[in-house]
Amino acid sequence: MSDQLNSAAQTPQAEMSVIQKIINVFVSPKQTFESIDRKPDWVIPFVIILLVAIAFMILTMPVLGPIQMEKQRAKMEERGMSDQQIEQAMSIADKPIMKIIGPVIGTITIIIIFLAISGIVMLVGNMSLGTKASFKKVFSAFTYTSLIGSLNQLLILPIMLNKNSAEVHFSLATFQSVDNADTLMYQFLKKIDLFAIWQIAVLGIGLAIIYRTTTKKSTTMVAGLYVVYMAISLVWFSITN
Repeated sequence: MSDQLNSAAQTPQAEMSVIQKIINVFVSPKQTFESIDRKPDWVIPFVIILLVAIAFMILTMPVLGPIQMEKQRAKMEERGMSDQQIEQAMSIADKPIMKIIGPVIGTITIIIIFLAISGIVMLVGNMSLGTKASFKKVFSAFTYTSLIGSLNQLLILPIMLNKNSAEVHFSLATFQSVDNADTLMYQFLKKIDLFAIWQIAVLGIGLAIIYRTTTKKSTTMVAGLYVVYMAISLVWFSITN
């Protein structure tokens, strides 16, 4: 009997499939991150995130494009450019090739952002959570967690297209008028988003498993990093608007 128990204890635990991990990151994240801790992977979820992001960029171009063009025109007018110079610049920006370059640049930007955020999380985690974790594990955890952001994009996409508005989100700014979109308060409330909070909580669970620490400690670290991000983005908004 004792030999049977020892044999069962030594039996390797069956690894979850990628599909199971993707599903469980929404409904049972602990299982997903325990699997990542044993065998980190990121390729398939990262491809899904990129495909959703590219589709989102392409499909929302009719909504976001005119808004961006108007902002660019206003900035050029502020710089004192002549009408002829503005029209020339706008005609270049409106060329069909730019509709291809935009998603390409967006894809490269996403890759850089994922690498940078994962590096920052790993650096801060290694310094503050008591143990060390590899970049691959942190990157895998962040990638799976970011599927929550992809779900957010899929949910707001039809609403944006139906309303023909860029101001669609699940944040406290929803209770504000879109006429206040250019105010600092609106941008602050926009950052307090349901899906952002969900992602912070899930990443906190993942890091707790990877770093062998408490969920409270890891979630506090992630929330702190998000607060820093909010502060930087709001300062940048104030400078550029």
